[in-house]
Amino acid sequence: MKGKKTLKLQWQCQISDKGFTLLELLLSVFIGTIVLTITYVSFFQIIKAKDITEEELELYHEARVIFSQITKDLESAYPYGMVYSDSLTSTYPYFRGTKEGEQSRVLFTSLSRNYRNDSMDSDQAEIGYYTEQNQGSETFSLIRWENPAIGVESGGIRYPISERILRFNLLFMSEGGELIEEWDSQQTRALPKAVWIQITMKSPRGEEVSFDSLVTIPLAQSGG
Repeated sequence: MKGKKTLKLQWQCQISDKGFTLLELLLSVFIGTIVLTITYVSFFQIIKAKDITEEELELYHEARVIFSQITKDLESAYPYGMVYSDSLTSTYPYFRGTKEGEQSRVLFTSLSRNYRNDSMDSDQAEIGYYTEQNQGSETFSLIRWENPAIGVESGGIRYPISERILRFNLLFMSEGGELIEEWDSQQTRALPKAVWIQITMKSPRGEEVSFDSLVTIPLAQSGG
């Protein structure tokens, strides 16, 4: 009988060794919860970082598009009224740049009009860039205006090329190389030699990101 009791106790011990105590189960659940929480947080942090990176890449791409379009327009600027004319002066204000607070505005005649292939119109147009503040926001929209009817303020095509602008600043280079904030061809009787474009945009993180570029105007460089 004694031998049988000893065998029974050993068998019971073996069974109990294969199970888990309540403390072990709670500890396992606790560790599993921590692992799942860390995995969950890490996953969403990775997704958030990915989205921010993509948005910042989009911001830089947008800046490149802005500078590409403005550069194309400025490099095709010409003194309207002086082409195919014996006169060296023009009464029409073919290049005007003004400053209002931290925002610049420019209007000039250019040969870079985006016209259709089947259009009978010429490629000359009056082109303008200015900002309009977005409703309920500190940011501005940068507007491009194009009108083939030069000298007519109404009509034309207006559209935003960016809605993340904080500051749009232009400086115009005079004959002597001085950079000035405003330009009026009726007074200078010439195009600026170059235009320094400074744009500050708002990043997805709310930071200010600045871009700048100096665009020379070929006709002004050649004395046109």
